[in-house]
Amino acid sequence: MHADVRREFVFLKYEGCGNDFILKDELSGPVTPDRLRSKLAMRLCDRHFAIGGHGILFVESAKGVDGSMRLFEPDGGEADMCGNGIRCVAAFLAERLARARVDILTRDGIKRAVKVGDGYRVDMGPVRYLRKDLKKYFSDGGSRSDPLLGITLRIGGKTRSAALMNSGEPHLVVLTDDIASVDMAAAGEAVNKDRKRFPRGVNINFVEIMGPRKVKMRTYERGVFAECLACGTGAVASAAALQRMNKLRKGTTEVVMLGGSVKIDIDPDGNATMTGPAQKVFEGRLSVDI
Repeated sequence: MHADVRREFVFLKYEGCGNDFILKDELSGPVTPDRLRSKLAMRLCDRHFAIGGHGILFVESAKGVDGSMRLFEPDGGEADMCGNGIRCVAAFLAERLARARVDILTRDGIKRAVKVGDGYRVDMGPVRYLRKDLKKYFSDGGSRSDPLLGITLRIGGKTRSAALMNSGEPHLVVLTDDIASVDMAAAGEAVNKDRKRFPRGVNINFVEIMGPRKVKMRTYERGVFAECLACGTGAVASAAALQRMNKLRKGTTEVVMLGGSVKIDIDPDGNATMTGPAQKVFEGRLSVDI
């Protein structure tokens, strides 16, 4: 067994629509091994005994891009993608490099971010909804080409219909007429207990339509295992799903979340861009046993 070693941890704190992150700049310094990244995320994301956050964004150098984003979540696992997180990384890189446009490598490919006013517009790429595009997240019988726009869920003793989308992260999108009354913790826990169908866990979004181009959304996130104030990939997934099902007008959708709003544009080929805020909150350092 290895004894813990006390290390100095220098960090930045960023937030986008209330989705807050610890950001570790490793562009030019030593890169933390993944095993330690998991331990740091589990310890430092605790809001009562540490810094607090929805994860640690490790930003490191990578060939052909301005930086690479790796997000380790409070459970110690690594997320595939994060919409609010990538805007925070874009804000960090734009300031550091004095550039309005940056390219960021993620586990879901390279994303281009551009500063627009006080926010950032990110090219999120294609939103996928066929079984073959979600095979590592969803284990169920059927053809690879099946659209997953009407799968059934059992929540609170009721059967609900949901769209399953891949916007860099797996997201269930469920329509509701009264979003304020939804027990998000119960819904998220119920769905994430079903590891036979969702072997890696899944995010779940409840959405209430407010107009032809506007929705309200609440999200329970896997890896965090709680409702979050905002979710960028969830906003992308929800707008794309509802447009594809002809529940919303094509084009730009405003997604209003507990912590703020973003605008999602879906082009005719199904590619999405997300525009929303991100800002640095503070800088800090602490000693941590790891």
